[in-house]
Amino acid sequence: MIELYGGIETKIITRVFNFLTLFLSLLFMLLFRRDVFESDYRQFFFLSSAMDSLPDAILQCILSHICNARDVACCNCVSKRWKESMIYIKTLYFPRNSLENTSAGESPEEVVKRMVSTVVRLEHLTVYSPFSSSGLASWLSLVGLSLSQLELRLDNLAEEQSYHHQQSPSKLECIGAARNLKCLKLWGVLMPRFPKWDVFENLRTLEMVGVRLEESALIAVLQSCPYLRRFVLLGCEGVRTISIDLPYLEECKLDFYGLGNCSLTLTSSKIVSLEVQGCSWIRVPESQHLRNLSISNSAGN
Repeated sequence: MIELYGGIETKIITRVFNFLTLFLSLLFMLLFRRDVFESDYRQFFFLSSAMDSLPDAILQCILSHICNARDVACCNCVSKRWKESMIYIKTLYFPRNSLENTSAGESPEEVVKRMVSTVVRLEHLTVYSPFSSSGLASWLSLVGLSLSQLELRLDNLAEEQSYHHQQSPSKLECIGAARNLKCLKLWGVLMPRFPKWDVFENLRTLEMVGVRLEESALIAVLQSCPYLRRFVLLGCEGVRTISIDLPYLEECKLDFYGLGNCSLTLTSSKIVSLEVQGCSWIRVPESQHLRNLSISNSAGN
């Protein structure tokens, strides 16, 4: 029995290795040797047939590791079965310059909408390429309820003048459609007024980097995320006094720009790690579980 099981296991491993070798060869040709790939149709049909014969479990395992939008588009060309299976991917990632050379007649935002609309249940969406609030609203109307993690480069700081005259919902307000999020990460955040969010019941991690906001807006944001375990606020401007009252917060990292004269009050009986830069007055009344504490002030106060 042991020898038989071992033989079967060896055959399975060998088969998987052969399939993955073919897959990597095909992917290499798609990405780097398109001239050879397009000129040798016999090789195309051979590889396509081999990819079609992959067991479902192996195919799903491969697809679970593909998230870059360009790679996803390439995988659509592998075979009909692969194209049909792309609806089951869980993650889509659009790098900073990924949408610069789109097909004629299709805007970058339409490309993102087309790709997210083909996925049955998208769980993780990352967009670093530029987008508008209307574009974001259209994407989240399709996949907002299934998303557990959302990462966006908002670039609102570069659009400050137009932001104040904006009549339509802002990018931040559009995020409210993804109300089942567990993790939200934002870069380049301008928040002169608080976004109209309902309570994010499942949100456990909130990270904002490069932020300009009013104190009232920050308070409103934290009230919308009462169950946070991790809160990161880096490169923050516009706040002189901050009061954080989050009963489940375990990790907090804060970095304030300015003269280093900000004041902080943090209330959480579960806080384990606290890192603060740019505060001259800090109060943590419940610190019985605190294990990591880092305080710095470049202004020297």
